[in-house]
Amino acid sequence: MKIVSTTKIFTVGLLSLLLAGSELKAQTCEWALDSVTYNALDPDAGGPAQGSVTFKLKIRTTGAIIPNINVISTGWNWQSTRAMIPTLPGCAVVSNPLNVTVSPAFFAAGFAYTTVFQCGVFAQTLGGQNFDRRAVGTLDGTGITLTPAWVDVFTVTMWSLNMSAPHAGFTTINSGSGGIPNPFTTYSVSDDLANEYPVNSLTISPPLALAPGILPVTFSNYNVKCNDKGALLTWETAFEQNSDRFEIQRSTNNIDWAVIDYVVAAGNSDVQRNYQYLDLKGGAAFYRIRQVDKDGRFTYTAIRQTNCKTNQFDVTLYPVPANDKLTVVIKSDKAVRTDLQIVDISGRIVSRTVTQINNGNNNFVLNVSELPGGQYLLTSSDPSIIINKKFTIIR
Repeated sequence: MKIVSTTKIFTVGLLSLLLAGSELKAQTCEWALDSVTYNALDPDAGGPAQGSVTFKLKIRTTGAIIPNINVISTGWNWQSTRAMIPTLPGCAVVSNPLNVTVSPAFFAAGFAYTTVFQCGVFAQTLGGQNFDRRAVGTLDGTGITLTPAWVDVFTVTMWSLNMSAPHAGFTTINSGSGGIPNPFTTYSVSDDLANEYPVNSLTISPPLALAPGILPVTFSNYNVKCNDKGALLTWETAFEQNSDRFEIQRSTNNIDWAVIDYVVAAGNSDVQRNYQYLDLKGGAAFYRIRQVDKDGRFTYTAIRQTNCKTNQFDVTLYPVPANDKLTVVIKSDKAVRTDLQIVDISGRIVSRTVTQINNGNNNFVLNVSELPGGQYLLTSSDPSIIINKKFTIIR
């Protein structure tokens, strides 16, 4: 019979426990804010609140389950110019505040949100937004098992101070004891053995907009006009959340659409942003903009129709000043017939040359030996073709 040392058994057992503990603490969690709802009614009919908004905090693991979580320190950031804590509880340190409802899953596990202060003054910029208040507190319970499936932790109610989006501003999470990003280090998730687990905070950049069913981008203006180079698209946004790009789409029949280019979006903004795009092709066409956010969601603008005549000419003159001859180099993207006209300072046409401009580079030599010295202007007889090049003749 083989005799095994009890010391060896104890050592192996202890090592197993230590390895198991290390493996547990290596697990990482994530939490996020979502599920925004909005009510436009003044909650106490006395102002200054214009309505109320709710949102949820949720949590999950990124891998294996973590049993017996019994303490979670957490909170959220908010903007005092856009939101306020309801009159009850107001700005006081309380347990189980009336505006925070623990989820059924955490309530069943004996959790309560204790020692909560929702009006901590601080200053931080996250995801392009400035925050000046934060709410902090501790969830204590008998124990809950976290899994890779999201589970709601609690629902928060705030009062909004604005009638336009984002009604109650923005909110982010106070991050965790680790993870990315990590602006705060005093909040944690721990189990009944006092093991702490790092938590990645997903609602940091972008922050969560506290407004009803808000789209990634709010367009305040969109138009298409013709100029001397083609079709100019201009648009403005009053609000952007998580926006990625604006795809410029063109169609000749309002059925088949093609993406001709894109413009990078601001990302996150609650101020007016101005954008523009010039389609050099012009002509008879329909245009629309497909706004795409970083999560792949998208919206379309209205469709605008134009019939822009384009003037795709790059004109170079040499030698300048000229003497007997003036060489005109015209780069064009289309073929067109026009007269090249030389106009003196009194506005009189003193020379006219019939030309056929082809697609590509064109060179024309104009005889100016009979013209007196002075200032002149080279123009086109076709008003849709703008050249207007000044030059000098010396004698």
